[in-house]
Amino acid sequence: MATCATCGRDFSGLSFGSAPGTECRECRQRRQMTAPPVEVLPSGPQNAPQFKLAVPKPPAPVVTNTIIAINLAVYLAMCVSGVSWIEPSSIDALRWGADFGPLTLGGEWWRLVTSTFVHFGLLHIGFNMWCLYNLGRSLEFLMGRKAFAATYLASGVCGSVVSICWHPLDIGAGASGAIFGVAGTFAAYLFLKRVAISPQAMKRTRNSIGGFIVYNLAFGAVVGRIDNSAHLGGLIGGAILGAIVPPVYRFRVRDPLAAPIRLPPNQAEQEAHANRIAWGIIFGSGIVLAALAFAVKTARAPYAQYGEAVSLITSGRTTQAVAVLRNSLSRGAKMPLTPLLLGEALLDQGNPKDAAAPLEAALASDSTDMQSTQNLALAYLGAGNSEQALREVAKVIASEKAAPGWDAVFIRGLAEGENNDFTLAIPDLEAARQANPSLAEAAIDFTRFQGLANREPESQLPPLAIPYSKLVVKSDVWPIFP
Repeated sequence: MATCATCGRDFSGLSFGSAPGTECRECRQRRQMTAPPVEVLPSGPQNAPQFKLAVPKPPAPVVTNTIIAINLAVYLAMCVSGVSWIEPSSIDALRWGADFGPLTLGGEWWRLVTSTFVHFGLLHIGFNMWCLYNLGRSLEFLMGRKAFAATYLASGVCGSVVSICWHPLDIGAGASGAIFGVAGTFAAYLFLKRVAISPQAMKRTRNSIGGFIVYNLAFGAVVGRIDNSAHLGGLIGGAILGAIVPPVYRFRVRDPLAAPIRLPPNQAEQEAHANRIAWGIIFGSGIVLAALAFAVKTARAPYAQYGEAVSLITSGRTTQAVAVLRNSLSRGAKMPLTPLLLGEALLDQGNPKDAAAPLEAALASDSTDMQSTQNLALAYLGAGNSEQALREVAKVIASEKAAPGWDAVFIRGLAEGENNDFTLAIPDLEAARQANPSLAEAAIDFTRFQGLANREPESQLPPLAIPYSKLVVKSDVWPIFP
């Protein structure tokens, strides 16, 4: 009889191998059920068996693949709708949910999230998705699916918030801020956590992530068009989450030949643990990001007020928008688009006297803006300053050279008529009427000035008709950009 080395009970000791048995059958079966599998490799130089650790195969990166699929779906939808698949315009990206400081701070907070799924062309999305696939699938295994999804979104939002604080007038989009968040979280795990990676793999992964971060930040600084502020915001946010959030899968080693054992061993407990971490990230980062967004809105108040005015004009409440813009300027706002939008909104309402001052302020910083110059000429005309109107509109017509617009010619004709220069006013009004037959006011003013030229009583002539809403020059994407 032999004695079991594990439980101490006697057993037969019968063995069919070269080595005698040291355990009873029950202990041997129990050990085989709990011990991790090992693979025996050919003997080494010292004629000793070598063992390869058999680590469980990682689960499929469902969240990483889903995020990539959503990004690709948005990109394909943009292309199908007619957006350039190589280089979409900033306005196209804005319409699909890109980030723009005034609109985001003015109430469209959803852009902080949607902007992370919009890309500027094939190269942009291709590079980002390649980086996400290489980084995300490993971090998703270490963090758990739910925690990884929450970390990815939180990092992306953090990058968007920092971006609108740093460059509030830039239109930003792309997943790079969130991907830098993944890199930051991964780096924190590698440097601060005990994860199941061999020393050789650990070194390679650290070098790879470090190289990714340094190269992309340097490349963004050199190229200039790349928003490094979003990269840094995502990187810092991800690193903080990586330092705080523990891995879902932690490991301990029982002996040199034992494979890592995942804790906790119960699958239901693992799932509950993952859920707790995910909800903690959602609520915790949500509170922090909301506070950060409020701080940015306070620091960038003129941009937030501009965005609020844009929303009011879009919804048909121009009078309220004018009040918001005036309040912003009275507080010394240095937002360059505010006086332009205010002047154009006042002209659109038929208030040229109040429109002149903000348009003058806008032109003081950019005297080459012919659109604002023409609007200022219209404001001077409506305020009764015909000579100033003539000077300003002359600049516009000189810049247009051989083909001046009918609206500029019409404004000049009105200013000439108000200046009693009917020999010049009548041909200009006739030219404007022929260029735009639907402009009924041109016929009215033509009749008025022709009658004044013939010394008819002014009381019998029609009053001067100035269609401000038809003459004010606006951009194609007004009121977002004046």
